[in-house]
Amino acid sequence: MNIFKIKELAIRLEQELVAHSKIDPESIGLHSDLKPLLEAAKAEKILAPLETRDVPGRYRFTERNLQQYEELEDAFAKFAIEVTGGEPPALKLFRESKK
Repeated sequence: MNIFKIKELAIRLEQELVAHSKIDPESIGLHSDLKPLLEAAKAEKILAPLETRDVPGRYRFTERNLQQYEELEDAFAKFAIEVTGGEPPALKLFRESKK
């Protein structure tokens, strides 16, 4: 795990959440859900991979329509992937094959 990358992604996600909270109140809820995790990431306290279920808010994209904000969804996805241990080898190979 790269705690510095997690910190960087947490900062980016928080910036997106703040920006989108002015557009969609659902972003405020997501920010509230993620706040403890984002604070831990920024303080470099996430030292072991989390379980996917331990990253709150995923349902807000599919059930609450936040997927319409590509930048926010991308920031969330990258953060969630990194705090759960990073990209699995199969995903890395798939991305490489697409290039």
